[in-house]
Amino acid sequence: MGSLIIDISVLTTMLIGLGIAILTILNFYEKRELFGGHAETIIVFLPLIYSLLSVSMLVIGNIYLYFLLAIWVYFYVSRHVGAGYFFLSALVIISYLRILKTSLTINQAAFVVVCAMLTYVGTALMARLKVSLLFQISGAAFLMLCVEHLFGTFVPTYGVHTLRGSVISVTALVMASIATHYFNRYITQRVAEIDAITLRANKDELTQFYNLYYLYKDFGSQQFNEETLAIAILDLDYFKKVNDQYGHNIGNQTLITFSKHIHQNLIEQLGTNNFELYRYGGEEFVVTIKAVAGKTMKEVFDQLQDTIQCVTMEQLPERMSFSAGVAYLKNHAFDPMTTLEAADQLLYQSKHAGRKQTTIEFL
Repeated sequence: MGSLIIDISVLTTMLIGLGIAILTILNFYEKRELFGGHAETIIVFLPLIYSLLSVSMLVIGNIYLYFLLAIWVYFYVSRHVGAGYFFLSALVIISYLRILKTSLTINQAAFVVVCAMLTYVGTALMARLKVSLLFQISGAAFLMLCVEHLFGTFVPTYGVHTLRGSVISVTALVMASIATHYFNRYITQRVAEIDAITLRANKDELTQFYNLYYLYKDFGSQQFNEETLAIAILDLDYFKKVNDQYGHNIGNQTLITFSKHIHQNLIEQLGTNNFELYRYGGEEFVVTIKAVAGKTMKEVFDQLQDTIQCVTMEQLPERMSFSAGVAYLKNHAFDPMTTLEAADQLLYQSKHAGRKQTTIEFL
C-alpha cells in the first residue's frame, strides 16, 4: 500500500509539473505569437513528452497517459497546436519504444499512429459538446484510457495494462487534471492582466490610439516593412493658440474630436485594415498607410482635409485644419525611421507654406 501511494505521488507530481511547464510556456509565448514558427513549440514539447514516457515507465513498468499533454494543450492553449501534438506524441512514442527494444514492427508503429488519430478524434468530438471545460477534458482523458487499453491488447509486449497500473494512472490523472485546470485559470487571469497593462502602455491615454512607444515597436516588425506603403505625419494647425486661449480642457476636447474624425474618414476611404493611426506628440499624429486602391495619395488627404474643415465645436469659433507630410518607404530603402524623418521634414514644408495643406513625396 505504501509503495502504491508513493508511485501515485511521484506520477501525479510529475504530471502537474509537466502541465504547469507547457501551459506557462505556450500561454506566454505561442499564444502571443512571439515564436517565429512551430519549430520552437516542437522543441518545447519533445523533452516534456519524453519525460512523461520515462516516468510512467519507471513508476508503472509501462507507458501510460502518453496523449495527456496533447489533450491539455488542445483545450487550454490552441486546438491547432494540440492537434499537432497528438501526432508528434505518436512519433515520440514510436522512437521511445524503438529505443527500449529493437523488435518494434511496422504494424505496431502504425497502430501507435492509429491510437493517436483515435484519441485526437475523440478529443475533438468532446470539444464540440456544450458542457463544462473540465467535463470535456475528463471525457477526452477517458477516451485516451480506452485507446491505451486497446494498445495494450494489440501490442502486449509494450502496453499491457495491469490493475495496479490502471489505479496509479487513473488516480494520478484525476489529481493532476484538477490541479492543472485551476492552474490554467490562474495563468489565464495573469495573461489577461499583463495584456491589460500592455494595452495601457501602448495606448495614448487621451485619444486611445497607439502611442509613440507602440509606433517604434511596429517599426521593428518585418511585416510592417513589407506591407507599409507610406508614413504620414499630421499636425493640428494652431493647436497651441487653442490651448492657450481656451484652456487645457478645451484643447484636449479639440484633440479628441480631431483624432476621431481623422480615424473615421480614413476608415471610409481606406478601409479598416489599410492604415494605423498613432498619437505622435502634443498635436501630431502618425498614419501608416498600406494601400490607397483606386485613389491617389493626394486625393486621400484632400478629402481628409475637407472633412476636418467641416468639423465644428461650440467652444471654438475657428474651423479645424491640419498640415501634413507624406513619405514613401520605397524612397528610403524601406527604412521606417528614415521615412518618418522624411515625412517630418515634409510636414514642416507644409507649415512654412501657410498650413492647411499636405506635402507628398514623388514616388
